[in-house]
Amino acid sequence: MKTSYEAGAEYVVIFNCSEDPTNPRSLQKEHFQALERFWVEAVQNSKVTHGGIKAEAVLVLPQNYGWGMRNPKDTIWGVWPANRTAQQIWNQVQTRLNQYGTKLDIVYEDHAYSVADRYSHVYYWNQID
Repeated sequence: MKTSYEAGAEYVVIFNCSEDPTNPRSLQKEHFQALERFWVEAVQNSKVTHGGIKAEAVLVLPQNYGWGMRNPKDTIWGVWPANRTAQQIWNQVQTRLNQYGTKLDIVYEDHAYSVADRYSHVYYWNQID
């Protein structure tokens, strides 16, 4: 969460829901303590700057492609198995993260949003180097 904050994230989504009807919450006391630590150590810390990490490069994914990105075999829209596109994206993500680390943005293609004028380096999911 701290890295997301430093990269300029406005929101972090945390799901506190369990499929177990006897225990409807998945977050435990230690998770709430971690949230509090984040608030104190990042948000209230004058040495940590919101948006202080600026991206040098962007990886552009296909428009509306709902692949989970947690591993190469993750599902598409939570329903369909990973396909060749998922594997290509996984490979590009790994390559670009190794190259740029936290200075990489990952966005979905949107013709109303131009990335060319915002980043020094633009990569596409299906690009061959």
